Amino acid sequence: MLKRLVQNTVVSAIVFGLVAILGVVVIPVIIGTWGVAAFGLIVLTRLFLPSGLIGVIDFGLPEVTTQVVARAREHRDWRLGGSQLLLLAVISLLLGVLVSLVMWWTAPLTVSLFKVEPAHAASFTNMLVATAASNLVLFPALIWEGIVKGFERYGLLRLCEFLTTLLYVGATIHAARSGQPYEVVTYYFLASSLLRALILLGASVAALSRTRIKLSVPGAAVSREVMTRCILVMQGKLIGGIIAPIQPFLIGSYIGPQSVGIYDTLVRIPRLAKVVASLIISAMLPVVSRLDQRNSHQQFNRFGETGIMMLPVVTVPPFVAAAVMSPAIMHLWIGPQIAPYAHWMGLMFVVTMCYQYVIFGNTLFMTRTKVQRRLNRLMMIHLLIWAVVSAAAVHLLAERAFILGQILGTAAIVPWQLLIFVKELEIDSRRFWFAILSHWAILAIAALPLAGILHFTPEPGILTLAGLMAVYCAATWIAQYFLVLSEAQRGLIGTLGRTYFGRKGISPAAL
Repeated sequence: MLKRLVQNTVVSAIVFGLVAILGVVVIPVIIGTWGVAAFGLIVLTRLFLPSGLIGVIDFGLPEVTTQVVARAREHRDWRLGGSQLLLLAVISLLLGVLVSLVMWWTAPLTVSLFKVEPAHAASFTNMLVATAASNLVLFPALIWEGIVKGFERYGLLRLCEFLTTLLYVGATIHAARSGQPYEVVTYYFLASSLLRALILLGASVAALSRTRIKLSVPGAAVSREVMTRCILVMQGKLIGGIIAPIQPFLIGSYIGPQSVGIYDTLVRIPRLAKVVASLIISAMLPVVSRLDQRNSHQQFNRFGETGIMMLPVVTVPPFVAAAVMSPAIMHLWIGPQIAPYAHWMGLMFVVTMCYQYVIFGNTLFMTRTKVQRRLNRLMMIHLLIWAVVSAAAVHLLAERAFILGQILGTAAIVPWQLLIFVKELEIDSRRFWFAILSHWAILAIAALPLAGILHFTPEPGILTLAGLMAVYCAATWIAQYFLVLSEAQRGLIGTLGRTYFGRKGISPAAL
């Protein structure tokens, strides 16, 4: 099981890294061909997909489905698993129909709300209607994705994402070169999303056909347990996860589509970095669910402590380097159009860095409803800080006020989230906080020469930036290996390497 976790983590990191690069490459093509305002309209239509703003009301269908399948694989009770999957499938169908109907009825109101120019009103309406129709398939696809994740088939999932994204990017570049209207970008994106959904449907059917699953009407107790988990996950998304997708909606309705384009460009790379990290950890959810079924308290705690400490040690250094290099990255990526605001992209990386300290624990405690409720209350404080700061600063900073609110809200609650993890996992708090302080001292000291080199290199090329980031990451990783990680954690790195490259897997008890 641990070998599968390591393999899934590596596959997710590599493949989604390629997907992220494709997503970054296509943005200058869209902005350069159709303009920032058209790019803003394209971003606004994607808010109404399960991967956008509408996703906060998906009842946690993919996460709960993953847990259901992983638990069924562990305890072999496929009759129970079948009844739970049937309930989740019905919810997804009803939700897809409801969202599609509401979008279709309110399309003219949405056009007015976003202050769309008359020249783009008809095309934007058609884009909304096409998005509504696609949701009839994309909401049930959340169940199919959860099933694939529950069987830990992350290689198939990531390959599917890469190929469909590659098709979308290729089609968009062709549209830009052949002079097609901007709305075809949305249609190409929807087509690629539907293709991905159909591939996942085939994969989930194939995986379930190898089990003894029996679909049956769930009893009252089973329905109550599933709905409790769904509501808790959705509550967490509504409280904490709503901030990122709702900001383009608020900016579009309050300021206009062009500000949406500026905002999305500033947060695109930090957001992609955050998504890459979350997809790496998503491979852990089936393992956590199976560990929780074994009722091994000590094993669960060791697994959690190791992950919470080692993840930021690995992932935060490249994000710190990217934040320092953000003006150079923006100038190289987009050009002079948005370069004056480039430092806001660097500040947005603070949110991505904070996420690294809590994402492992948040995923770990998705199986513990009491802890999840406490974490959700902290996210309510996050939401309140974001709303107050954004509202107070919007007249002065426009779309950048929403970035400032997100930064302050996220940074304010991270220490309290870590305190919950330390208490629940019975971690030595003194040793833990000393390791965190040492970790940041190393990153800060190494960032000073990096900033100095960039100051005296006015327009570095992509190879220079890549080389500087590689040197920074290598230096900080080596320093953290000896000064931050404990002897047991250093030994675990070798164990993970042998697990991944060896022929035989080992049990999570090795942790």
